[in-house]
Amino acid sequence: MKLRTANLCGVSFIVLSWEHNMLKKIAVLTVILCAVTGNTFAQVGKTEDMRVRPPETWQKHEKYGLDLSLGSGYLNGNVDNFSISGGLDFDWKAAQKHTFYIQAMDNYVKYNGTVVADKAKGSALYAYAAKPKLNFFLQTTHARNKFMEISYRTSNTAGICLHHFVEGTFSPILISAGLTPEYEKRTNGTVTRELRSTERLNFVSELASQLKFSGDFIYMPKISKMADYRTYCEIFLELKVWKDTLAFRVTASNEYDSKPYPNVKKNDFSLAQALVVRFSR
Repeated sequence: MKLRTANLCGVSFIVLSWEHNMLKKIAVLTVILCAVTGNTFAQVGKTEDMRVRPPETWQKHEKYGLDLSLGSGYLNGNVDNFSISGGLDFDWKAAQKHTFYIQAMDNYVKYNGTVVADKAKGSALYAYAAKPKLNFFLQTTHARNKFMEISYRTSNTAGICLHHFVEGTFSPILISAGLTPEYEKRTNGTVTRELRSTERLNFVSELASQLKFSGDFIYMPKISKMADYRTYCEIFLELKVWKDTLAFRVTASNEYDSKPYPNVKKNDFSLAQALVVRFSR
C-alpha cells in the first residue's frame, strides 16, 4: 500500500494505492466523491429534463422491469423541515432489438413553512439495437421546476449510442450524441423554442457483489450560440439490501445553466437517499 497526493478540478486529496482490483475501485470512487464536494464542482451540472439512463446500464430482463423508490425526511423543533421524493424506472422488451424505457421523479421540500423545492420530471426512450455495440434511439423528456421559473419544458432527441467499447473498472462505458429541439414555457407565460445538441457519457461499476456505483454526465449547448449551454451530472451508490428486490441508494446531482433566467442561480446541487423496490420478469 502506498500514499500519494493527487489533484482533480482544483481539489487536493490523498489516495491510497493497492494492487487488489476491488480496493482500486474504491480508491477511484473516493477520488470522484472528493471532486464532487469541491467548490469547482459548481461548474458542472443543469438539464432539468432528466434523461433516461442509457439502455446498456439497465438490468437485463426477459420481458419487463419496474423499480419504485421513495425517500422522505421530517424535523420538528427549532427548525421545521419536511421533504419527500419518489421515482419510477420501467423497461419493456417488446422484441429482440426493440426496447422501451420510462423514468420519472418528483421532489418536494418545505422548510420552516416555506416551500423551497417543488419539481417533477420524466422521460421516455425507445432504443433499437442496430449492432452489438451500437444503438439508435429516440427520446422525449418533460419537466417543471417552480424555483427555476419553468412551468413546462419538453425536449426530444434522436441520436446514436456507442457502448461496451472499453472494458475495465467502469463497465459498461457509453457515449451518445443527438440533436434536441426544445420547447419551454416560463411561469410568466414566456415561450422559447431552441435547437440544442446533446452529448452524454455514462458508466457503471460493480464495486462489490452488493455495491454498485454509476455516473451520468450530459452537455447540452445551443446550436446557434455555443456559449449558452446546460450540463447535468449525477452519481449514485446503491447497496443491495435483500436479494434483487430491495436496495438503498444515495444520489448526488449537480445542474448548471450558463444562461439562467433573471434572479435564478446558475447552479443547483442535491444529495438524496431512498429505498428502491424492484419488480421484474
